[in-house]
Amino acid sequence: MFHRLGRFDAARRGWVLAGALAVLLVSCWACAGLPARLSYGGFMAPAAEASHAADAIRTEVGEGGADVLATFRSPRLTAADPRFRAAVEGALRHAPAGTVQRATTAWATSDPLLVSLDQHATVVPVLLRGDGETGRTRNYLALRDALHPRGLTVSWTGPSAVISEIVQRSQRDLVRTEVLALPLMILLMVFVFRGVVAALLPVVAGVLATGAALAALRAVAGFVEVPHVTVNLVVAIGLAAGVDAGLLIVSRFREELRAGRAPAEAVAVTVDTAGRTVALSGVVMTFIAVGLAFFPLGFVRALGIGAAVGLLVGALVTVTVLPALLSLLGTRVDALSPAWLRRRNTGRDGVLWGRVARTVMERPVAYVLAVSALLLALAVPFLHTVIGFPDQRMLPPGAPARVAADDMRRDFAVSGLGTLQAIATFDRPVDAGTGRADLLAWTRELSELPGARGVMVAGTEGTRAVVYVGQSEGVESDSAKRLVRSVRALPVPGGRGVLVGGASALAVDTMDTFFRLLPGVLAFMVATTLLLLTVALRSLVLPLKALAMNALSVCASFGALTWIFQDGHASRLLGAEPTGYVDALAPVVMLFLLIAVSMDYELFLLLRIREQYRLLGDDRESVAVGLERSGRVVTAAAAAVLLVTACFATSGVVMVKEICVGVFLAVLIDAVLVRAVLVPAVMRLLGAANWWWPGSWRGRRPKGEPGAAPAVRLPAPADGTSAERQPR
Repeated sequence: MFHRLGRFDAARRGWVLAGALAVLLVSCWACAGLPARLSYGGFMAPAAEASHAADAIRTEVGEGGADVLATFRSPRLTAADPRFRAAVEGALRHAPAGTVQRATTAWATSDPLLVSLDQHATVVPVLLRGDGETGRTRNYLALRDALHPRGLTVSWTGPSAVISEIVQRSQRDLVRTEVLALPLMILLMVFVFRGVVAALLPVVAGVLATGAALAALRAVAGFVEVPHVTVNLVVAIGLAAGVDAGLLIVSRFREELRAGRAPAEAVAVTVDTAGRTVALSGVVMTFIAVGLAFFPLGFVRALGIGAAVGLLVGALVTVTVLPALLSLLGTRVDALSPAWLRRRNTGRDGVLWGRVARTVMERPVAYVLAVSALLLALAVPFLHTVIGFPDQRMLPPGAPARVAADDMRRDFAVSGLGTLQAIATFDRPVDAGTGRADLLAWTRELSELPGARGVMVAGTEGTRAVVYVGQSEGVESDSAKRLVRSVRALPVPGGRGVLVGGASALAVDTMDTFFRLLPGVLAFMVATTLLLLTVALRSLVLPLKALAMNALSVCASFGALTWIFQDGHASRLLGAEPTGYVDALAPVVMLFLLIAVSMDYELFLLLRIREQYRLLGDDRESVAVGLERSGRVVTAAAAAVLLVTACFATSGVVMVKEICVGVFLAVLIDAVLVRAVLVPAVMRLLGAANWWWPGSWRGRRPKGEPGAAPAVRLPAPADGTSAERQPR
C-alpha cells in the first residue's frame, strides 16, 4: 500500500502539490478568522460545583462575588475624606454602559474590611455583566480603560483581570516565539542536513501541519470553547511534530539516493519505510490526543482537537506532499550545501550510536539498573506534588494584576483572593428573625472548622446568603482543600444546602473531575496504543516494554517539574518565581504530550530495529545497526522538539512555561537515557523474546517474515548515516 502511495506521489506530483497549495490557502483563510472566535475562559468545568456557585452568586444574589477587584489609592487623602469618596463614586457612575452589574463600596456597606490598614486605599469588588467569561473580560477591559478618577490611582486584580493579562501575554508570546523559533529551526535543519534545500522541507511540513491545526480550531470554536492560550500550545505541537516527521522522510530519501536508487524508486521506498513509520506514529499520537476530548474543560478539549488534527495532517503531509517535492527535486535535494558544513561532516555520527548500543549491550543489567534508579530518583518529587488552580502567580513578577494582588494581601485585613465563597439557601429570609439567627449560627460553625480564618457575610438576597470563609493557609494547600470539603459537608441550619466556590474549590473540582475521568482516558490511550504498536511491530512484548519505559519517562518529567516550579529549585533561572504548586491543568496536558512524544521516538527506533532484524536475523546486531541507522535522525528530531519547546518556554505565562519545560525535560530524558541506553539494554536482556508472536517460538521470526539476507555495505554517505542495500 505505502509503496504504491509513494509511486503515486512521484507520478502525480503536480496534482499532489496543487492540492497542498489549496489546503494551505484554505488554512490561511480559516486562521484569519480564528482570533475573533477565541475565548477568555475554558479553564473551569461547567458542571463543577464551584462554577455553579459563581453563577448563583451572580444571578440569584447579585452581590458578594467579584469578577475584578479595583483598588483606589491616594497618597494624601484617606477613605474617610469626602473628596476621596466623591472621586471613587464619580468614577463608577461614569463606567461604560452595560459593563457593571454591581460595584460594592465601603461607604455603601459600612464594611471596614474594604478599607486598607493605612486608610489611604479602598477596594471595590465589581460584578461584571456579559455572557460568559469572554463577555465579562471584554467588559472589564472597557471599564479599565474608562476609569481614571482624578487624584487617585487605580489597580486591578481578580479573576477577569488575571485572565485578561494571561491572554494578552500569551498573544505577545506567540508572535515573539514564532519569529524566534522558525529561523532557529531552519538553522538547525541546515546543520542536520548540511544543505539549505533539504533543511527547508521539514519546516514546510511543520508549517502545513500547524496551519491545518489552527484551521481546525477555527472550525470547532463555535461548538467548543477555545481559549487564547490553547493556540500557543497547538502551534508548538504542530510545528514540532511536522518537522519531526519531515526530518525522517527527507533523511530516508537521501539515504536511498546514496544507496544508488533513482529518485522515483527512492521516493517509493521512502514512503514504504519511513512513510509507514510516520503514518503509524501520526495515528497513534492522534488517538492519544483524542483522549483529551473526554475532559470537560474547554482548554483541554480544544487542545486535544487541535493537536489531533495537526498530528494527523502532519502525517498525511509527510507521506504525500513531501514525497512529491522530493520527486520533483531528485538529487537537487542536496543543493545549496555550504562548504564549511561539508567539511565538518566526518561520516562517524551513525557509527557512534552503534558503538554506544554495543557498549551498553555488553553489560545490560548494570545499565538497566543504573538508568532505572536515576529515573526513579527524578520521579521522587512527584510524590509531594501540590495541585493548584491558576491565579495571579501564573503571571511573572511585575505584572500589574499580580502586583495589585500582592498589594492587597499586604495592605488589607482580608484580601478576598484567598477566601472560599459559600452561597447557602435557607428556608426563611435571612435578613431578619429566625432566618437571621440560622445564618449567624451557621457562620459560627464555619468559623470553628479546621483551617478557617474569619467568616464574613458578603451579601444576602431573600433566602440566600453569600459568606466568605478565610483560609489559614494558601489556596492550594491541603488544609484549604480539606476546608472546601468541610464547608460542603456542614449542614445549613434550617436550610436546603450550600454551594462552595473560590480558587481552592475550583482546584478541588478540577482534580476530582480529572481523577474521575483519568482511568477511562488512560485505558483508551493504552488500549489503542498497544493495539497499533502490536500490529506495527508484530510483537506482543515490545509494546509492553514501550509503555513501561514511557511510564518511567513521564514520572521522571513530572518529578523534575515539581522540583523546579513548586519547590523553587532553578525556577528563577527560567524566569519564573516559585509558585508553591503545579497548575491543575498542566498534568492533564503534559500527560498527553509526554506519552505522545515518548511513543513517537520509541516507534521510530523500534521499527528501524525491526527492519534490521528482518534483514540480519540477529537480535543483538539488529539493535546495534538499528540504533546506528536511526540514532542521528532521532537525535535531530529530539533537537527540533527541544528547540521549539525552549522557545515557547520563554513565555511570561507560568502555565505555558511549565508545560513546555516539562516536555523539554521529557524529550531530553527520552533521547539521552531511554533511547540510547535503556532500549538497547532491555532488548539485549529479552533477546529473541522481543519478537514473540502467537504461533512462533524462541529464535523463530513470525510467519511471513523474509529470511535473513546478507547486508551489502555501501560507502558512508555524506551526512554521516550508514547505508545498506537489501538484495532484491
